[in-house]
Amino acid sequence: MHVGLRIVLDAPVDAVRDALLSPSVMVAVTKPFLVYRSRSPEGLPERWTPGVPHPITADAFGVVPSGDTHVDIDLYEVDGVPVQRDNGGGTSGLFGRMTMRHRMAAVDLGDGRTLLLDRLTYRMRPAVLGAALWPGMWVIWQWRALRMRQLAPSWRRPGS
Repeated sequence: MHVGLRIVLDAPVDAVRDALLSPSVMVAVTKPFLVYRSRSPEGLPERWTPGVPHPITADAFGVVPSGDTHVDIDLYEVDGVPVQRDNGGGTSGLFGRMTMRHRMAAVDLGDGRTLLLDRLTYRMRPAVLGAALWPGMWVIWQWRALRMRQLAPSWRRPGS
């Protein structure tokens, strides 16, 4: 199963790519549906560091435990376009039943705006659970789109 976005953001591509490496942006675009918290005593880092996994937990609507997972960012390019992939995976709860592949790519539109491609592919055990969760995943992804559009203008760097 998958959910995805193809949206235009009112921010330069470098600012969008930088924002996608921010845990605070991940938290901001999923609340209130999913509320993420760090499992590390130090809390969430200021930036995701590629190749350095970070343990997190999530609660649906801040009260229903969804389980533990970790964010493990990898950066690579496809046809010259940088892609950010989260190689993390669930370790407990609902997340422990899920295998995921989350990829995001930000493409410069040449006019100060950015095309964001955001796709989450997932499988659940049992498979029927994945199908049952898909409508909720779709709603969360539409919320992500709305929140990213709202937040993107604030991602502009000074002087841009």
